[in-house]
Amino acid sequence: MTLQLKILSEMNRRIVLLAAALLFSLTCIAGNTRKSRVSPFQYGNRWYISLQAGPMVTFGDNTSSFSSEGHGWDQFTWQTAAAIGYNFTDALDVRLSANYGRNVGALPPFGGYYPYHYNAFGLFADAALNFNALGELNVPLAPKLYAGLGLAYADGYESPEHPFQITEGPNLVPGIRFGCILEYDYPGGFGWFFDCAAEGYTDWYDGLEPDGLPIDINVKLSFGLVLHL
Repeated sequence: MTLQLKILSEMNRRIVLLAAALLFSLTCIAGNTRKSRVSPFQYGNRWYISLQAGPMVTFGDNTSSFSSEGHGWDQFTWQTAAAIGYNFTDALDVRLSANYGRNVGALPPFGGYYPYHYNAFGLFADAALNFNALGELNVPLAPKLYAGLGLAYADGYESPEHPFQITEGPNLVPGIRFGCILEYDYPGGFGWFFDCAAEGYTDWYDGLEPDGLPIDINVKLSFGLVLHL
């Protein structure tokens, strides 16, 4: 058990260093805001706010029991998020986002099917790269890539009777995420977008002792609204 925790700790350290290097690289690539705008879809030096929601699925240590027991669709749940961000340049923006999900997990499937729910709150700082701005394109449809670091607080674990129950809680764990956004903007600054993201958390996020899968992963698909101020 001690060796497993040491291996997880080393993996977490490397993941955080890799994410920090990626965020720094995005900052260097993005460049500066042009002095005069040539497009109504350039948002350098402007704040924005956004709201989004959509389905989510969590892949943890024992979630394979959902499909093996014929309950694959029960693994999906809903999540929502709100964010405030700032466009440092036309190509680079950063945001602080808070999210909530009523996550679904499963206990070790020895002798039966034991699903459970828990509350998960997340806080992430992301950096996003707008490819339209890099190419100086005057179009309303903007593809973006982003990466971020954050923390998740998980609590409220349901505790079904089970001989191998190993739930822990509450938990506060670090996380890392990567994602892509397809945003459509209108000249006034209002827009809508689709956001597809994968979040990885250190084990214990789902309330189970580390076993098998070294991290717990959330995969999210969201529809959102954004307003550039």
